[in-house]
Amino acid sequence: MKNITTQPFVIPDLSVDVGFQDLVQKIKSSGNQSEILKTAQEAFERVQNIWKPAIVYCWVKFEQGHTNGMGRIIQKGCGAQKDRDAVEIDFGYSIKFLNKADHALVAVYTAGQVLEEESKKASKMGDLLGAYFIDLIGLIVLDKAGERVKQIAQEKAGQLGWGVSPFLSPGSVHGWDLEEQIKLCSLLPLEKIDVMVREDAVLSPFKTISCLIGLGPGYASDQVGSTCQVCSKNHDCPMKQI
Repeated sequence: MKNITTQPFVIPDLSVDVGFQDLVQKIKSSGNQSEILKTAQEAFERVQNIWKPAIVYCWVKFEQGHTNGMGRIIQKGCGAQKDRDAVEIDFGYSIKFLNKADHALVAVYTAGQVLEEESKKASKMGDLLGAYFIDLIGLIVLDKAGERVKQIAQEKAGQLGWGVSPFLSPGSVHGWDLEEQIKLCSLLPLEKIDVMVREDAVLSPFKTISCLIGLGPGYASDQVGSTCQVCSKNHDCPMKQI
């Protein structure tokens, strides 16, 4: 397909704008707000701008599998195991979000190891609240890296005149088991961003996410949404993805 290359792309030093107000919006407290915000400010100043988010991604051809839940990713020249032509992945119920996909963006993004190390240091020093705030900052950095991944998919779909699927990630949506993350991650050179997938399918550093976003002419949306749209609790769920 014109304008789609299967070679992996790496953004090793992703620039993200994280301010103290981003942290304030994450904090939910019924206690002494002034003291909590003071500790949060100290934690933020301690780690400000030391985060090192990164992204590795590639474009793949996508086909529906022959059995329920299965999808077939054609990965010629993409990722660490270039000798393989295809990878079969069991998406479970979430395959319904890919029934219009012609290609897909496969990506892994991370907040990096530095914030996790700082959080552990704070915990060892007995500063558990500070460690908690540093963890929150890591989640903010991860969220902003994820927004960049969505933007990449949306820009490519716009160039092709296509639409995009919801954001899909192993272990977090309808039937796509975490174990399948090992197969998905085999498509990418994770070492380029200092990430590894363990035997139990968990990514390290911990604040790292793998995902797949479908692209195709049949999708109506030009914005990457979430799978919350199919949940009966999506109107009042506190965990709803925006």
